[in-house]
Amino acid sequence: MTERSGPQSVDLRRCRVPHAELEFVCACSPAHGLLVADWLVSGSAEAPERDGSQRLPPAFRAAVDGALRQRVAAAPLSLPFDPLDFLRDPRNWRAPVGVPPGSPHARKVWQVLCQIPVGATRTYGEIAREIGSSPRAVGQACRANPWPLFIPCHRAVPASGSRGGTGGYAGQRQGPLADIKGWLLNHERTRPGGEPAPR
Repeated sequence: MTERSGPQSVDLRRCRVPHAELEFVCACSPAHGLLVADWLVSGSAEAPERDGSQRLPPAFRAAVDGALRQRVAAAPLSLPFDPLDFLRDPRNWRAPVGVPPGSPHARKVWQVLCQIPVGATRTYGEIAREIGSSPRAVGQACRANPWPLFIPCHRAVPASGSRGGTGGYAGQRQGPLADIKGWLLNHERTRPGGEPAPR
């Protein structure tokens, strides 16, 4: 689906997660690359457009417009994989060639997250020890991740904790976003056809 946002065209990718209240939406621009990626509650969209597609919530549209207005100092980062392909088969996940702007600490965390293989997890403490930080600071960087799914913060888990050991996701410990973390981990651990992913 391609939409216009101001004078520039924006390619929107939307995919609904099976048996979940969420859909994953990302926006790309030919000039700026990946602009925004986020999970949206399926019922949060406004009334359908004439062609039957759902409108995006105003906050998501504002984030896209804001990203288009920002000056891009480096080369644009392209979409590392099609989210719909990943939802069909997690082996389609590819790490982005770079991470988005953020604090030096957050960027270190995001780079480590991108090195965790599909089907594997690392604890917040393990990541913290690798970069000389604290587990709490690693969790905060995961919460601030602007590109969920592409930067796999769902692969960071507490050493022991709530929700079967998966911890929170996007700042939530319960609800659709917390539930999707468990779904993503299970999805990555089970290949199409039901066989488990190699450890």
